Amino acid sequence: MKKSSIIKNDFLKSLPYLLPPLILYTIFYFYPLAMNIYLSFTRWNLTKRPPTWVGPENYFRMFSDPVFQKALLNTLIFVVSVVSGSLLLGLLLAISVNRQTKLASITRSLMLIPYILPDIAAASMWLIIFGPGPSGYANHILSLLGLPTYSWFYDPNLALPMVILYSIWKNVGFCALVIYAGLRSIPKDYIDAARVDGASDWQIYFKIIIPLLRPIMIFSLASIIMMSWFVFSSVYILTKGGPGTATMMLGLLVYLEAFEKGRAGYAAAIAVFSTLLVIGIIVLQMRWYRGYEKY
Repeated sequence: MKKSSIIKNDFLKSLPYLLPPLILYTIFYFYPLAMNIYLSFTRWNLTKRPPTWVGPENYFRMFSDPVFQKALLNTLIFVVSVVSGSLLLGLLLAISVNRQTKLASITRSLMLIPYILPDIAAASMWLIIFGPGPSGYANHILSLLGLPTYSWFYDPNLALPMVILYSIWKNVGFCALVIYAGLRSIPKDYIDAARVDGASDWQIYFKIIIPLLRPIMIFSLASIIMMSWFVFSSVYILTKGGPGTATMMLGLLVYLEAFEKGRAGYAAAIAVFSTLLVIGIIVLQMRWYRGYEKY
């Protein structure tokens, strides 16, 4: 029997098992995606009238909109800061808990708590801690020490750094856990052989451990990029994009344009552009990694 016939028969046999997930995936993913792309070329206010075709007008308007430009800049700063901070601190935390001690075991259990907390609960907790005036716990401690107090999430110069700090705190446990799992999978023979050859701890980490962790780091990088690029709930709870547009993000802008201003077609265009941009970033990252692996 020819190889093509065998493949065809195997495909036909597996088709009944593949159809249900394919149907569900089409209904809940491909159809909404296609509708969103279509709506990005229309003018629609969600309720009062059917979508009106306007072509690429929403996309032209998007690039001349100062609020969109600010949201795009804030999102880029936010993603770069959160990704770099989460990966660096996650790597350091994973290395520090990669020990067979009781303290390391307790730390491994606790470090994932911020990540598994719902965004609404975690962000509300931060609002209580960093509340404005003497009512916030952080300001209360500063005032007891005789230091100046701050309007943490209401100061245009502090709001974005505080949102970035919150997101790093939220995601660092996830990065640490993934990297810790990668550390545990590295064969001890490599490290023992390097020690026999006289390698120092720094040489072992930079010449053996970190290069072997590269696939894990790439996975963590892609995951944090996707989570932080479409951030919405935490920013909405903490600042609602303010003060002014100091913390406006693309995910929040899509919500505000669609559900508060009734410009669903324009919001769909922003969502499509954001999705294509983050897909392009991930593809470039994977191509860079594959090119690096050839060498």
